[in-house]
Amino acid sequence: MEGKRSFIKGAALLTIAALFVKILSAVYRVPFQNIVGDTGFYIYQQVYPFYGIAAGLAGAGFPVVISRLVAGADEKTKRTQIQTAFFMISIMGIISFFFLFFSANWIAAAMGDEQLEPLIQLSAFFFLAMPYITVWRGAFQGEEEMIPTASSQIAEQSTRVACILLFSLYIVFSGRSLYEAGFGAVAGSLLGMIASIIVMWLFSRKKKMFIPFQVDRNVMKIILIRGSAICFSSLTLVLLQLADSFQLYIGLVTSGIPDDAAKEWKGIYDRGQPLLQLGVVAAVSIALTVVPLLSKAAKEKDNPEVSLYSQMALRISFSLGLAASSGLVSLMAPLNMMLFETKDGSGVLAIFAVSIFFYSIMSTMSAIFQGIGNDWIPAAGTAIALVFKWTMNALFIPIYGLYGASISTVVSLLAGVLFLSVMLKKHQKEPLFTGKFIFKTSMVSIVMAGVIFFAVRLLLPEEAGRVMNGVIAIGGTLFGACLFFFFMVKWEVLNEDELRILPFGSKIIHWTAKRNMRM
Repeated sequence: MEGKRSFIKGAALLTIAALFVKILSAVYRVPFQNIVGDTGFYIYQQVYPFYGIAAGLAGAGFPVVISRLVAGADEKTKRTQIQTAFFMISIMGIISFFFLFFSANWIAAAMGDEQLEPLIQLSAFFFLAMPYITVWRGAFQGEEEMIPTASSQIAEQSTRVACILLFSLYIVFSGRSLYEAGFGAVAGSLLGMIASIIVMWLFSRKKKMFIPFQVDRNVMKIILIRGSAICFSSLTLVLLQLADSFQLYIGLVTSGIPDDAAKEWKGIYDRGQPLLQLGVVAAVSIALTVVPLLSKAAKEKDNPEVSLYSQMALRISFSLGLAASSGLVSLMAPLNMMLFETKDGSGVLAIFAVSIFFYSIMSTMSAIFQGIGNDWIPAAGTAIALVFKWTMNALFIPIYGLYGASISTVVSLLAGVLFLSVMLKKHQKEPLFTGKFIFKTSMVSIVMAGVIFFAVRLLLPEEAGRVMNGVIAIGGTLFGACLFFFFMVKWEVLNEDELRILPFGSKIIHWTAKRNMRM
């Protein structure tokens, strides 16, 4: 009983840590952009995907596979599995390091900015740190010890963010170049990974995971095949960002925009990334609380329960994703001014915000497939989205510039959602969404967005400063959230079980019951 309580506490801590990491990973970019400006932000965002890939592999990809292998195994088998995993992932890390380090000049040239070479070379070191973080996290999670992973995640992100902001402040205010500030930001991310390794080492000193050394070929095969599928689908957003790193700046320059202006506009476009992350965290984190119940039902082969929990997760992600997207679209101009000092690119960012809706659904569908034991369909969905993104970037950026890049992101995620929807329908007899649900949710979002949009036009003077824009943005967000939930309850869009999952859901149900009794 004590062990079960410890596991539940650890799992709760891991969930909180993951939420903290995601929020901090989005929020720190706002002060960072304010320090280095749009051009400095462009420099960092060009190489950020390399960190994102390494962090994704170490955090959401391979540890899942390792924990599945280790769970329930005897001590000898467990040690062999851990050592095999370390061997395999170390080889991958070393190959990735050498490829990235020695091809940095070619990659920088392909991006159209050869000054990025030292930043890309430093980014290669992320992949040398990856095996230690990955294997330790997977091993601890497989033994139902969640505290080491949670502690390492918090240490990594806190160290990383603190170093990035401190380094960039020092470098910018000492009058050095923005590329040096970008180098400092990459160095801060590397120090964050080192902090994570130190924390994991402190927890694992007594375990002797890596000696004596043994390798199991079957384990190698599982890690390579299943691990690759899980990792690939977990990297959807980072891979879409990587496409923009290679295609957007160079596409703007090719279309006739001067180098410096193109860098600044790419930095303005990149303002959408923290907004996307925050919107997705709000929508997906709540929906995914249903997935463990779905996984349990799948193991027990309880198909009606699997269908029920799948629908519940999708309805929540659909509702919250649509609310986040429509709210951001209607508030983009004041929000852009509040966070990033200017309203530049608000139209581009408003289109980009629509991707929150589609990615919320796509990531929830991916989690459902993984919950029922199918890892390759989500990976195929990511591949389809990536093909659409690269193709549409090539077609749209030369014609529509930043708008083309935003549109290609939205359409690529829509393509991924459509593919996963078709595949999910083959697994479940019940419809994913009813027409009534889609109509009601859409009407709620349209009403909310319309009221906010016209309120902003009415209350916010064109010449208003950053503070006034901030007041309107925050007030509009709170008012919009209240308006959305009011109509969702009034029109009975979500049932009681779904409402309970939402923040303050129980209070909403209690208030509704009292209101109905009075009537």
